[in-house]
This record gives sequence, C-alpha cells and structure tokens, in this order.
Amino acid sequence: MRLSDLKIGDTVSLLTIFTIILLIPSVLSAQKAGSKTAVKAEESVSGSGFESKDYDLGLVLGLWLPGTIDVEGVSLDKTAGPLFRAFADAYLMPKFAVGAYFNYSSATLEYGTLSASADFYEFGIALKPRFFASPVVAVKPGLNIGYRKSTRERLPGESLYAETDSDGLGLNLSVEIQYLIDSDYIVFFEGGFLSQPTGGNADASVTWAPIIYIAAGICF
Repeated sequence: MRLSDLKIGDTVSLLTIFTIILLIPSVLSAQKAGSKTAVKAEESVSGSGFESKDYDLGLVLGLWLPGTIDVEGVSLDKTAGPLFRAFADAYLMPKFAVGAYFNYSSATLEYGTLSASADFYEFGIALKPRFFASPVVAVKPGLNIGYRKSTRERLPGESLYAETDSDGLGLNLSVEIQYLIDSDYIVFFEGGFLSQPTGGNADASVTWAPIIYIAAGICF
C-alpha cells in the first residue's frame, strides 16, 4: 500500500500514537523530577537548559492537509497525506540557528474523475530564531528554502512522452513549540506550511500557495 493511500483518519491515528510515544519519557521523567528540581530552578533564570545545546537533530511525523496545486492554470485538488521531516540545526548563538532539512510527503492529486498518486521530496536550508517562553518551553519559528522534486503516476492512456515529474522552489514556514525534557532531549509540536511559488517541467508550470501541515517530533 502506498503512503498516499492512507486516509486522513489513519494518518491522524499514526500522529496521535507518535505523539503519545514522544510523551512517555516526559511522564517517566516526572517521576524523577524531585531530584532535578533544584537544577531546573537554577537553569530557569537564564534558560541554560536550552542554551546548553549546540545543535538540534530532529525527526518529525505529521499530516499535510488538503490544498490546491496549479498545473499550467488548471487547479488540481491535493488530498491530505503523511509528512516526514528530518532536520539538523546548529546554533550560531543561543537564540539563532542555521540548519538543513529533508521533507517527504505523498498525496493523491484529483481533477474531476481522474486521480494520480504523487510523491514530494525536498531538501534545503533553514533559518531559525528561538524564543524562550519559560524555563522549559521555547518557540522556534523557521524559514525553510529548498529544492523540491515532485513525481506522479502516469494516467491511463497518457502519452509515454508526457512529463510526470517536476522541479520547484520550496518556500516554507515552520513553528516549533519545544518542551525541554532534559538537556539532551526535547519533544515538540510543529505547525507550518509548504508552498511552491515557482516550478514545473518542460510541459507545464507547477505551483501552489501555502498548504498547512501539523506535526509532532523529537530533538536530540
């Protein structure tokens, strides 16, 4: 079964299970909190718990919501689909990071009675400031700019010479709400959008306005 065959409910269930798994360590950590309370209190003044990290290595599982993709003036409906993200952010200073990322998503493109499965691959760079909301909570918005490769299945009767893949500019926004479990472990919820202001192939332009996604993840 292709990832694009997953229903919204299936993907939400996976996301829920993933989130619960992420939160298990925080529950276990709470049982040991007594011995760490004094240390956390000292870290709370300066946010040193976050600031002790020189980098974030993140894994993300999410849901890319439905949207519209424009192919040479024709609007295609994109169904919701799973989104997988991995990133590495290096902190040049405690409140600013530069990083690299990789995204993968799949969905179904629909137009009238026609439909085709599609896959989206992307890698690029990210600029991410970080703001401390509390001693153990940080907000980390990000501007993500990358190269995107999109592929789709060939439709019945479609010419063998028709282009079924395209290249494009990925221009995305992400916002992480991070929860510090300890100095080496962070769980977070993430929201944002993926857009493609320019792109296409020899046959047609392929663009789309921002399409929202929601996700949860873990940082090491």
